[in-house]
Amino acid sequence: MDPNQCSSGALIDQANATIAQLLRRFENIVALAPVAGHDRSQTAVECYQVEVETAALIRAAEDTLSLSRLLKEMWLFGQLDTIGETAVEAKTEEHARAVAEGLKKIIERETMVMERKES
Repeated sequence: MDPNQCSSGALIDQANATIAQLLRRFENIVALAPVAGHDRSQTAVECYQVEVETAALIRAAEDTLSLSRLLKEMWLFGQLDTIGETAVEAKTEEHARAVAEGLKKIIERETMVMERKES
């Protein structure tokens, strides 16, 4: 995947696909595990299927590592914006400023009241 054309949706889809591939390959290997009651030719076919599924499982793990490396590169070089301000953070900051302004006005009023009492 080209790092310049990665969107969050595409990255999430790729992560989900690699996880599904890992699980599917592992399930296939486990399904081939029972050997009782098979003749030699059927056992040889299942042995070959296990080898194929194992190779595919290794490939899926490599794809997962590749995605992890891509995410790390994008994060380090600034293409994956995890530090930037989001809409929620901006709204929270706006609310915090409003609360701070309100507290400032209350303190000013209290200070004026105290000064009048002292005079």
